[in-house]
Amino acid sequence: MRDDAVRHTTPEIRLLEKAAFLAGATSAGEARRWLGKILDGHPRRDDAVLLLSEAITNALVHTTSPVIGAVVFVEEDGCVQVEVVDDGAETVPSVCRHSPGDLTESGRGIRLIRALSSRWGFIEERPRCVVWFALGP
Repeated sequence: MRDDAVRHTTPEIRLLEKAAFLAGATSAGEARRWLGKILDGHPRRDDAVLLLSEAITNALVHTTSPVIGAVVFVEEDGCVQVEVVDDGAETVPSVCRHSPGDLTESGRGIRLIRALSSRWGFIEERPRCVVWFALGP
């Protein structure tokens, strides 16, 4: 295969921005404002902000990380990928089971990420964990 053929089939992904948030009550709000500014004008901005908030909140609830990292990538076609990095936990990110009519306030973060993203997943490299999601244009 020719080199130029590879370049045309592999999307270019570039780092847009990265940040670190001190773990605390204001972390999710700070992360939402940060990402909202970065993705201003992007068609999936609101979804990305919501899912980042969920991923940051999960990190705050399930880890003892003093700092939560966030990284934003954008592909040439406009697809956005967001990664949330923490110090890991005893459990891995998963979709919680809720029965119909269950009004529990927690346990829906990964379900939202799974429902609204094009792709999602996590990478566990002890002692850290990266939860990521991608949103198509």
